[in-house]
Amino acid sequence: MDPLSLGPQGRRVRCTKCKNVWLQTPPDDMPRRVDLTEPEPAPPPPTASSAAAAPDASVVAAASAAASPPEERVAIPPRPRPATRKGMSAGLGILILLLVIIGLAAAAGYFFQKQVVASWPDAREIYAALGIANPVLGKGLEISNITMVSQTIDGQPVLVVHGEIFNKGQAGIAVPNLLATLRTQQRQWLFDWVFKIEKPQLAPGETVTFTTTAKNPPKEAKLLEVTFTEKAVGS
Repeated sequence: MDPLSLGPQGRRVRCTKCKNVWLQTPPDDMPRRVDLTEPEPAPPPPTASSAAAAPDASVVAAASAAASPPEERVAIPPRPRPATRKGMSAGLGILILLLVIIGLAAAAGYFFQKQVVASWPDAREIYAALGIANPVLGKGLEISNITMVSQTIDGQPVLVVHGEIFNKGQAGIAVPNLLATLRTQQRQWLFDWVFKIEKPQLAPGETVTFTTTAKNPPKEAKLLEVTFTEKAVGS
């Protein structure tokens, strides 16, 4: 049988010998019919009026871009870092330290004024110039005519000191104890002692003499100072 006579879906056939009927399909390798669809017609070309009515999108975008002003970019400078203050802090620390040292020295000089004046009598003038001088001990009394003589008494060298105290004030003044200090030619301290006179108070214009001695004085002693003191005799 010709396969083309079966058609694409097959057909019923009957055997001429046995009279049997069945559906005979075409073979698998048989060419099949393919229905082709006609292509859609191309759209008509745009006319001049339609092209003018509907401008191209790219042209519109370019025109809008040209009409809009260009975007201005502003550069923001970086935030400046605060300047380091290490040098300033170090200088301030040194200044504070110097002020503390000066303050401590001034406080020590003020509270130990008596000791400073006792060891350095010229400091009394500095305190007076600064206006912080303590009341002068024995103010109104004047020590003068100081002499010293080296003698030998009972086989021992003795330094004999003579002097006068004058009350130049207008009222009676109590006489404080006196401090005799021996120094070298370079004013280096060698030895001192405390003594008192027999008359405890002097009337205005009154003068009193005193004598004091020191056994075995240093041989290097060249200068003698006699001042008033708050120290007790024997201290």
